[in-house]
This record gives sequence, structure tokens and C-alpha cells, in this order.
Amino acid sequence: MKETSGRISGFWIVLLVVAGILVLGDLNSRMAQARRLEREAEMVGTEVAAMATERVRLMTQVAEATSEAHVAEWAHRDAKLVREGETLVIPLPPPGATPLPTPAPAVRLAEPSPWQVWWALLFGK
Repeated sequence: MKETSGRISGFWIVLLVVAGILVLGDLNSRMAQARRLEREAEMVGTEVAAMATERVRLMTQVAEATSEAHVAEWAHRDAKLVREGETLVIPLPPPGATPLPTPAPAVRLAEPSPWQVWWALLFGK
């Protein structure tokens, strides 16, 4: 009989090497996943900062739009409303003046369907 009390057999060495390779492979994949998650967290942090800035800007616009001064300005300028005691004056062109012609809207060509685009690309027409 063989006595293996003092030596480690080749089987155990191979088993330890395989186990070490598996552990290193798992560690490598976990590190790659951690790097990917860190990059994603950084991107999300950037998006959150941009959205916070946008929120502040929108809240400022809401506060400005609901202020008494802004509403009064809009009422005078756009809605043509007047306060008590004021008279609304709308300037009119002098009699006999020719009105400026309204520009004609640009003619918009119909877009070709996708199959027509492919036909033109493939066959040159």
C-alpha cells in the first residue's frame, strides 16, 4: 500500500487549482459588474442633478406666471383687458391704406412611403 500521509496527492492539487480558477473567475465577473454599476450610478446622478435644475427652473416659471404683476401684464398685453377707468385703444390703419399681403404658406411635398425610398435607393429612381 502507498503511504500518502506526508505528501499531497496530485488529485488534490488539481482540485485546488480548479477551485482557485473558479473563485478567480467569479471574483472577476463581480468586479466587472461592480464597475458597470458604478458607471450607471454616476450617469443616474448626473441625470438627477439635471432634473433637479430643471425642476428649480420650472418652479421659478410657475411662481413668475402666477404672480399678480405677470397676470396683470398678460391681461393688458395679450387679453386686451382694461381696468376700471381705463379705455382700450386699438390703433387702426388710415383709410385707403393697402394691407400688407399675407405670405403664402410654403408648399410641403408629400413624403414618400418607406417602400418608395427603398425602391429609389436600390434601383436609382
